[in-house]
Amino acid sequence: MLLSSTRFLLMAALMAVMAGCSIAPTQAPQPPVDDRGASAEPAPPPAADPESSEPAVATPLPDSGPSAEPAPSSPQPAPRAESRQKPAVLALLSNAEQSRAQGDYRGAQGSLQRAQRIDPRDAEVYYSLALTHMELEDYELAEQVALKGVSVAQGNNTELKRLWNLLAKIRLRAGDPAGSQAANDKAARY
Repeated sequence: MLLSSTRFLLMAALMAVMAGCSIAPTQAPQPPVDDRGASAEPAPPPAADPESSEPAVATPLPDSGPSAEPAPSSPQPAPRAESRQKPAVLALLSNAEQSRAQGDYRGAQGSLQRAQRIDPRDAEVYYSLALTHMELEDYELAEQVALKGVSVAQGNNTELKRLWNLLAKIRLRAGDPAGSQAANDKAARY
């Protein structure tokens, strides 16, 4: 009997130790991340829950003094989707433009390919890359890249017009006047 009660106490102590080990330690709260690439506009207020029976109450922030700016009375319109480019993509587009202006088309091509890997849904990157391929006289690749840009730019008539006009130039330089005219006709639709 003494042996079984000793085993029982030993098992209970072992289980208590193991249970204590299974509790995850608490972590100190992490500081918020400052996203400097984000818009300076305030986030829109959350939508009211129609099933909630309690009215939503906004708590005003304390005034930080006479230099505090008043809150805008009307909501700001959302920025256009095409203006929300990633900062790295903007920098690479700028580098590519500088390289192209200096006649360094291979350097521009490298910058644009990096930008394309960062944001494969940016139609402006495809436009600039197709333009660079055209300057390198690689018309087949320039046309393929421009057509990919057309598929990415769906819904953005300004970009679609630019890309179709570029396709017309590419096809004309490649010796395809009929294809160039077809691209001009598509550009005129936008």
